[in-house]
Amino acid sequence: MAQKVLIVEDEKAISRVMELKMKQAGFEVEVAENGAKAIERTQEVQFDCVLLDLILPEKDGFQVLEAIRQTRPDTKVVVLTNLGQPEDRERVMELGVLGYYVKSEMSIHTLVQKIQELIQS
Repeated sequence: MAQKVLIVEDEKAISRVMELKMKQAGFEVEVAENGAKAIERTQEVQFDCVLLDLILPEKDGFQVLEAIRQTRPDTKVVVLTNLGQPEDRERVMELGVLGYYVKSEMSIHTLVQKIQELIQS
C-alpha cells in the first residue's frame, strides 16, 4: 500500500511539481491549498507524512501544526517554507517536526529523498 503524503502549499506551481515528483516516487498524494483545508484533511485521514508550508491563507502553518499535534500527534511533519528565521525554526521544532527546509535551499529531488527516509525510519 502506498504511503500517504499531504502537501500543504498555497503556491500552485510549487504544489503541482511536488505532487508530481512525490507520485513518481510511489506516494499517494493529496494537496491542501490552505491551512483550514489541511486541518480538515488531517482530521479525516491518517497521513504518513505532512509536507507543510508556514505561510498559508486562512490558517498559518503554525496553527496547522498545532492542530495536527492535538488530533494526530504521531503524524510525521516536514516544514518547507520561505521563512528562515531561527525563531520560526525553533518554534516548529518544539512542536516535533522532523525536518525544516527553506524552499530556496532545497531541490525537489532532495526533498523527496528526505521524505522517503523519514517515512521509512
